Amino acid sequence: MAAMGESGLRAFCSSGSDFGEMVNRAVSYQTAQRLYQGAQGRPGAPDADDMRSRSNTWVTQNDSLIPIFDNVARPVFGRVLVRVAGRDEPGRVQSRSDRLDLGIVYAPTAQSFVSIGMGAEETTADILYADGRSRGQSFGPRFDAGMSFGPVWSAGIRYDHLKYQGDSEVNVNTPAGRLNIARDNEYTRQYLQADLIGRFYPNQLPFLPERSVLRWTTSLQVLDNRYEQFTDSLGRQTSEPFGRHERLSLLRSGFNVSRSFREGSDWSMFGELAYDYQFDTNMAFPIDDRSVVTGTVGIVRQLARGKRVQVFYDYYHHTRDRRSRSNVSLIGVIDF
Repeated sequence: MAAMGESGLRAFCSSGSDFGEMVNRAVSYQTAQRLYQGAQGRPGAPDADDMRSRSNTWVTQNDSLIPIFDNVARPVFGRVLVRVAGRDEPGRVQSRSDRLDLGIVYAPTAQSFVSIGMGAEETTADILYADGRSRGQSFGPRFDAGMSFGPVWSAGIRYDHLKYQGDSEVNVNTPAGRLNIARDNEYTRQYLQADLIGRFYPNQLPFLPERSVLRWTTSLQVLDNRYEQFTDSLGRQTSEPFGRHERLSLLRSGFNVSRSFREGSDWSMFGELAYDYQFDTNMAFPIDDRSVVTGTVGIVRQLARGKRVQVFYDYYHHTRDRRSRSNVSLIGVIDF
């Protein structure tokens, strides 16, 4: 799998940053819409232009490939990914999501791979603005594939199809006293990502410093949520902020530059700058801010061949300042 690492496909396969940002955006938009709707008709209700979303998140993750049949021309690996993530949108929502992926990776050639597996998530959330909570589990298949076309270009694709089942409750103050409202939740979440990746070295781009690598990535990302309808504990039909079908699609492009500290060093640092545009969504109210700039800085420790740990910080900022997210990640890739 050495070619997979050199082409950038191992990083593509192990990264969950793009997927995590798409899910975080959807939650930001849902929360803002619920707050906006709930405030209408009350004194001092905000205008749509006043709505903002600020959140802080953290991620710890390890992704490992374990040889099953590796002494053959077309090796097969087992894959184990463990991910724990937390989110805090002050005064609104605090949540945590734990995920486990188990799968099989098959390398038909030295320059390509195909992976299929199952993902399982457990998500819990405290709904601070409504004195409520939610909890649920998701299960479903995940598919990844990638191919290197030479020393520079490669492409990767990821598809998730998870079914969520859970429940939630909120507590509402009424003239008659405190009212508890409970409901079941069920939806299907599909996620598609397709990346084109280019890797360039100083011998290809003379302006690059020695010991550095420039990676250019353009990505298409699509999130699709479809909800089932239930009856809550008051006998009312449940509804979602944007109806029973939510969609969010974007194009993202950016540059990542990494450089080792010195010749032969196991330590390196990297920075990334990216821009994306949400070209299709039905979640653009009350937060309608579709252009996003992302900055990332991080440090990597190469433990051995196929084994590394990295810590990095991301900042996502929508250009009209309607939404932002700060994120800290600790990511391990430990292949055997």
